[in-house]
Amino acid sequence: MPKYFVKTWGCQMNVLDGDKIASLLEELGYEKADKLEDANVILLNTCSVREGPEDKVFAELSRLKKLKKKNLEILGVAGCVAQQEKNAVFERAPYVDIVMGPRSLSHLPALLRQARDQRAMETSDKEDSLLFPPEILRRSHPTKASVTVMEGCNKRCSYCIVPETRGREVCRPIGSILEEISVAVERGYSEIELLGQNVNCWKHGNEDFTDLLDKVSSVAGVKRLKFMTSHPKHFPLEAAKLMAERENICNFLHLPLQAGSSRILKLMRRQYDRKFYTDLVAGIKAAVPGIVLSTDIIVAFPSETEDEFEESLECLLEIRFDSVFSFRYSPRPGTPAAEMEPVPEIVARERHQRLMALQLGIQTHDHARFVGNTVEVLVEGVSKRGGQYMGRIPETIVVNFTSDKALKVNSCHRVEIQKSHPHSLEGRLADGA
Repeated sequence: MPKYFVKTWGCQMNVLDGDKIASLLEELGYEKADKLEDANVILLNTCSVREGPEDKVFAELSRLKKLKKKNLEILGVAGCVAQQEKNAVFERAPYVDIVMGPRSLSHLPALLRQARDQRAMETSDKEDSLLFPPEILRRSHPTKASVTVMEGCNKRCSYCIVPETRGREVCRPIGSILEEISVAVERGYSEIELLGQNVNCWKHGNEDFTDLLDKVSSVAGVKRLKFMTSHPKHFPLEAAKLMAERENICNFLHLPLQAGSSRILKLMRRQYDRKFYTDLVAGIKAAVPGIVLSTDIIVAFPSETEDEFEESLECLLEIRFDSVFSFRYSPRPGTPAAEMEPVPEIVARERHQRLMALQLGIQTHDHARFVGNTVEVLVEGVSKRGGQYMGRIPETIVVNFTSDKALKVNSCHRVEIQKSHPHSLEGRLADGA
């Protein structure tokens, strides 16, 4: 059988797109290759949110040039870099056969046929890629079924290229969402994760995001329900109250802050200021006691002063996030922020290191609250440490634990936490579990 290899960079939506690409290839009779060198078709599923992942894609293409001269039949670039660069991909890497944007997955079979004779490209942002047939979707995660409920973004944040690569917002009808979730549950997936660039902006007819959470959490067999990413401007406290009421909606929320300075937030076009964000978090914590929060922070946004950076550090100390995804600002072509006054790279690096050190201390201290508690862990597999299992609690924190008996992937067990680490917990299977 001909073989394929899909390499993915980026967010959860990119990972799900990679699963969809693999599913389409398997429907066409391809078999997954264990390594790049064995593949007849290689597709790079790309991210362009920052400059680093984009550079990695072209570096990877350069390495694959040798394979293309040997036995590699088709080499393609999919995802956000393909959408952003379009014909420039062919110019920079003329041995590439396919360029396909993230909203054009349904065109892959036709593009493969065309690519055998000539270059093939499809980068429309108007395709309805949300309605992927759930019965052919082969998921790569052992326990979690990610379900796209909306795609695209209307926000136009000054630093972000997503509206150009993913298009404007398109919300999926609730009927097809529930159908895909039912198929996933029938196949044994215990955890459902709703995905969207601004997932809480989902709306269809008279139903809003809270209605969506209500209906999905009511589906029989959904043991854990998560969602991301939420935009602070539109997060309804009604959704937080529902999280507290429904046992299967996880007490976890990813809520990007991006910066602690109201001036910087205005330059970013985030549509909220620091007080709005901190008041919102206070309301969410009051509605959902013990909720685990994660966030995104951009360090050294253009013109950020030392005092304004200190405001971001103050927010970390005040809110005490359980995890922070932090990045140095990366200019994206065509965005307003790319024309603004840059912060010197040496300053950006130093600030980023300080922020990561502070957050490491917060996580080291705060994760100790789990020690001595017994928690529910959904087993994802064997730990990389060896001799242990690995899974997650409903709040998404990783747990590595020992067990005297064999455990099945996708099974839930009570685990006594004995140690805490900044990024994980450690324990043993509880007596009688």
